[in-house]
Parts: sequence; C-alpha cells; structure tokens
Amino acid sequence: MRFPVLPPSWSWRASISILTKCINSYEGPASNGPPQPYLQLEGERPPIANMVLGKLDGYALEVTLTAANSAAQAWYGYDQVLEPASISLTESFLLKDRKGVISGILISSDFINTFPQTKDADIQGITASCFSLGNLVGCLLAAVFGDRLGRKNTLRCGAAVSAIGAVLQFAAATFPMLIVGRVINGFGNGMTSSTCGIYQAESCRGARRGKLSVIVVLHNVIFYMIGSWLTLGCSFSGSGVQWRLPLAIQLVPCFVLVSLLPLLPESPRWLLMHDRTDEAHEALRRYLGKALAHDDPIVTKELMSISGAIEIERRSHISFKQVLLQRDRSGHLKRLLLGCGTQFMQQFGGINALNYYFPVILENNIGMSELMARILTGCNATSYAISSALCFWMIERFGRRSLMMYGAALQFLAYVMVAIAVALLSTAPFEWGAVAITFLFFYYAAFGCTWGMVPWVYQAEVNSLAMRTRGAAAATATNWLFGFVCTQFTPVGIRDIGYRFYIIFACFNLIFIFVVYFLYPETSNRTLEDLDAYFDKDSPHRTIIPIGDRVAKQRSRPAEAIEAEQMRIEAAEMGKDVDASKTHTTHIEHIEP
Repeated sequence: MRFPVLPPSWSWRASISILTKCINSYEGPASNGPPQPYLQLEGERPPIANMVLGKLDGYALEVTLTAANSAAQAWYGYDQVLEPASISLTESFLLKDRKGVISGILISSDFINTFPQTKDADIQGITASCFSLGNLVGCLLAAVFGDRLGRKNTLRCGAAVSAIGAVLQFAAATFPMLIVGRVINGFGNGMTSSTCGIYQAESCRGARRGKLSVIVVLHNVIFYMIGSWLTLGCSFSGSGVQWRLPLAIQLVPCFVLVSLLPLLPESPRWLLMHDRTDEAHEALRRYLGKALAHDDPIVTKELMSISGAIEIERRSHISFKQVLLQRDRSGHLKRLLLGCGTQFMQQFGGINALNYYFPVILENNIGMSELMARILTGCNATSYAISSALCFWMIERFGRRSLMMYGAALQFLAYVMVAIAVALLSTAPFEWGAVAITFLFFYYAAFGCTWGMVPWVYQAEVNSLAMRTRGAAAATATNWLFGFVCTQFTPVGIRDIGYRFYIIFACFNLIFIFVVYFLYPETSNRTLEDLDAYFDKDSPHRTIIPIGDRVAKQRSRPAEAIEAEQMRIEAAEMGKDVDASKTHTTHIEHIEP
C-alpha cells in the first residue's frame, strides 16, 4: 500500500478524508494477484502510463463512450449524403432524361460552375465513388495497424486524416484538390467507422451492448437525415455556401470525437491483450458501474473471465494462413465471413437501388416539382431515422436473428410491390407512381429498424478477440465494396431490364431469410466470451444450425454459457487449465501477422 505525500497546502479536512479512504481500501499485503491501485491526489503524476483524463464512471462514462463512438459513426452517415447526388445525376444521363431531380451537394449550381468537369456522368460517378474506394483503404489500414494502435488511437488517427480531407474539400479551388480531399476523407472514415463498433462492444456491459451499439449506428442515419435537409436549405443560396458549408460541417463530429476520447479509458479487453492489467482493471471498474471498488465481485468476475479467455488464447499461436485453411480451433474464418455476410446482405437487400430510383419517380412519374421532390426526399430520410430509432427497443427483445429474418421478409414484400408498380407505370403513371412511393417509404421503415442497424452490431460481436479488428475492418470494407458495386450496376439494370431489376432484389431478400436461419446464431444477451465458447471446436454447435438447436436461436443467455464462464473464472483464479471438452470454453488462438 502506497500513501501519497501531502502537499503543504493540504487542509486537515482533506487529510482526514484521504486517510479514511486509504484505510477503507487497504486489503493487506500484496499477494500474487494483480497489484492494487493506489489513490491519486490532485496534481500527482498518474502511476499508470497513458492514464486517461477525467474520472467518469458508471452511467456517465457509458454516455460519454456512446457519444464518442456515435460521433465517429455520424461522420460516416453524413458523408453518404453526397452519394445519392451523384447517383441521380448518373441516372439522368443513362435514362436520357436531363430533367430528373438531382439532390445534394454535387448538383448545386455554384458547385457545377466551380467544377464544370462534373457535368460529365462518368466524372460525376468518380467524384462520389472515390470516397468509397478511400474507405476501403481506410478499413485495410485499421485491420493492419488497429491492434497495435489501440481503439482510441485508431479513432484519433482516423479523425485527423478525415479532418484533413474535409478541409481540402470545402476549401477546394480545383477539381484535383476536391478529389484528393474525398480520397483522404475516405481513408480516415474507413478507420473510424470500422473501429467505433469494436470499441463500443468491448467496453460496455453485455446486457446493454446491443442497445448502446444501436444508438451508435443510429447516428449514421440521423446525420444522413440532417445532411439531406441541410443540402436542401443550402440549395437556396446562390454562392459557394451551397456546397462549402455542408462540407465544412463534417468537422463537427470530428471535434466531438476528439474532445471526448481523453475522458474515456481504453478498451479493457485490448488492454488485457497487451498485458496492461492495472489499466484494464481500472477501466473495467469504471465501465461496469458507479463508484465500484476494485475488489467488487462484479469487477473481479468480469476481469477473471476475460483474463481466462486470453490466457487460453495465448497457449496456441497460429498463422493467418492456418486461419484461412480452417486449421484453427475457434472458427476464425467462419466468424469473419458471418460478419462480412451481414454487410453483403445489407447492400444486396437493395437499399442503394431504391435510394437511386426514389427522386426520379417523384418528379418524372408523379409529376412533382423539383422542390417538392427534394422535400419528400428529406421526409423519407426523417421517417428512416425514426424507424431506425425503434431498433433500440427491438434489438434485445427480438434478437439479432429475428430482426434480420423479419426485415428480409418485409423488404421482399416491398420490392415485389415496387416491381409491380414500376411495370404498370405506363398505364397509370400517377396512381402506380403513388403505390411505388408508398412501398419505398415502407421499405425504408423496414430496413431502418432491421438491416440498417443489425449488421453493424453483429460484426462487432461475432468475431473473436484475436480477429475482432480485422473482422470488423473486413466487414466494413465489404459494405463499402458492394455498396459501390450496387451503385455502378443499378442504372444499367434499370435502363436495360426495367422492373425486372427489382425482382432480382426481391429474390435476394427471400434467399437471405433462409441464410440467416441456418447460418447465423443469436448473439443477444451473450458476453463476447460466450460467443468464443459457441464457436470453439469442442462446442456441439455446427456451421449449419439444425432446426432443433435451441441454444443457437434463443434470445436469453444459455445455461451452458453461464457454466462455461464460471469454470473460466475458477480456472483463472486457481491458475489451472480449462477442460474444453466439458465447458466448450474459449480456445481462441493468437494469430500472428
């Protein structure tokens, strides 16, 4: 036990208070267990390297953590406002209809006058898609350097890179400067968007992980909505404010993220993985509740459970090649593909295809003015945000599997009706156009509270600790890659095969129902270590989920997971090995680069 030296100005009241706290926290001589932290006085240098600022804990820390990660995700959503603009313009050229509504920044008059190159459909597509390609590179950077930097430092680096890109964009005087800014912005955005979900999942309590992760992803949609209305408002300006102001506001989420990070501890699991036990112990104490003691059973139980899983992991070292050949115990490749699969299904569920066609139906088929079409586009973004918010109450109540299956079924219905409406547009343009718009709104509402949220939560949960950074980066890269693919072939599909193009997406959604049912186990109300046990080689659970496998489908925490956790804790406390054949507990190999 270390007693700090009191400064000369210390009052007698403070002395009594500090002495009382020291006596109450004293637990005897140091043992072989983790060293006990000592009380730090104001102005004294922290004993732990890189100690975070502030002493938030419990609910206040939970709110701050969620706000910081929400800012990272908000940036991702806000930048998407630029994508539909280029899509709509490309469509106008491909459909030989130059009257189509073109919403967003890239079609403002001052922007076109400043960058006349964007009048060409191919250049317009490049202007938007280079941001997506930059995000792919950013995800790869996070996969390579994320585990070395840590969650907080990866977010800091991503925010710094994105800020540079944002400044280059809103200050752009030449077209190459704009493109470079878009690419750099994509680099940083890929790093932050693939890391914030991991940081959130690893740091918050298991029972609240789903809801808090939804709040983080929800800010993607909220800022997409804000961006839609902001570009509408700025369109009334006749100067560079039309596009420079929306681009400059990208710095607001960056400022919020960088300001909140110093108040947060690093991810406890990342700290334990790097043998920073004291910091991990303190981080867990602060994350798990208000004013908890270091020896509180809640803290020690969680610490021992995570430590036990990591100790098992370190007993086996395998190469990434062995992971790809599926020679590992923990199903790393299978889990990575499950995370990537959710993002693939999100994109091929057809969100970008409907996003693409929405403004054209409004103006060309229903006969609305450009202004009214813009307003309804903003209303659709608002209803999308509201439906996404409902997922906060639904994700733990219905579980991840049910939301994905029900969402795919509703999206299937929406696409069938849109295909019928588009096929019959020529017979009654206004009537069938109204039907199409109705089911477009219906689709967004169904997507928002299901596939819009769940993939981002699932990808952060399903991967093991050793693969979590790479898995999340790969899943996020999958989202950007196939979003880019859908963006590129949608105009060609609509032009060449018409309403049949929407039937293709209807079929995809129908297939996804069965894919989720037979391949995706439930992750709600499980700890991250429970999922490690589920995918272990000695686990009775297999890749294809049998109809009778209740453990894989139930929303409540399985009894076998509780028993496995208890044996992990006992093994960690006694320094013994865990019998995997009895507990199916974690055997995650350490993966060498």
